[in-house]
Amino acid sequence: MPESTYVIGHQQPDTDTICSALAYAGLKQAQGTDAIAARAGELNPETQFVLERWDVESPTLLEDAEGEQLILVDHNEYSQTVSGARDAEVVEVVDHHRIGDVKTSGPIFFRTEPVGSTATILTELYDEADVEIDSQTAGLLLSGLLSDTVVLRSPTTTERDRVVADRLADIAGVDYEEYGKELLQRKSQLGEKSPREMVVGDFKEFEFGSELVGIGQVETVEPDVVLEQREEVLAAMDDVTAEREYTVFLLLVTDLLEEDSTALIAGDDVDTVEAGLDATFSDREAFLPGVMSRKKQVVPPLEDAFN
Repeated sequence: MPESTYVIGHQQPDTDTICSALAYAGLKQAQGTDAIAARAGELNPETQFVLERWDVESPTLLEDAEGEQLILVDHNEYSQTVSGARDAEVVEVVDHHRIGDVKTSGPIFFRTEPVGSTATILTELYDEADVEIDSQTAGLLLSGLLSDTVVLRSPTTTERDRVVADRLADIAGVDYEEYGKELLQRKSQLGEKSPREMVVGDFKEFEFGSELVGIGQVETVEPDVVLEQREEVLAAMDDVTAEREYTVFLLLVTDLLEEDSTALIAGDDVDTVEAGLDATFSDREAFLPGVMSRKKQVVPPLEDAFN
């Protein structure tokens, strides 16, 4: 049996995944478990800012989980897990997405709820365990919550998220609107990223029936920075689609200020995507008014369309 348990989120980690791994590892340690916060990829600029802001070290990079004991946070699908996860022992799952395909040999603690972020669930797990949330942990949890809900503006946001955000902001000693604006600025920084880095920066892979589908998302206040490089971005999407043998690869370029998205597409089955999203692609592009959430507004209708 492994001596330690790794608490780890999905590949291409975002702020909710990293902060959830750190916060839940802290809770498990307080409960007597030798838990290590881990990550399955490199940090994005927003997450780097969060860790520096709250003076927290980055989780350990786990490149191969074969033979290890894992607690999965913010995901529960093998297509999104760390390499080697199929040959690891998954002992817990805490998530806020659809139920995926992770299998275990026996019963485990599996907590998944329809809220805006994993951080919201973890805050409640701290309460249930009667473990105090200190200001540093509150800052991490608040960061994950605000990032995943786009400062409580995403359609995934629930009243529970709003209540938890108020409480965490109070503990952390920040105004969540002001702090949230800082996060949005960091999230929007595309800097000198190449088209391929934009395409796979916030990226998830899904198995819809027998089809493998990639869905990426760029959340920004300057969507033109991406769309002005449209041909280069589409070429990068074509490359990724060929490399990973996707039926379809969809990229959402989400305007955080206008609260809508432009979708770019690669792959062979545009018709199914058009039917699922009730959209029409012209020259591999479609405008999706009011669409901000991959989890709530894109994945479910595409899953239905492909099945």
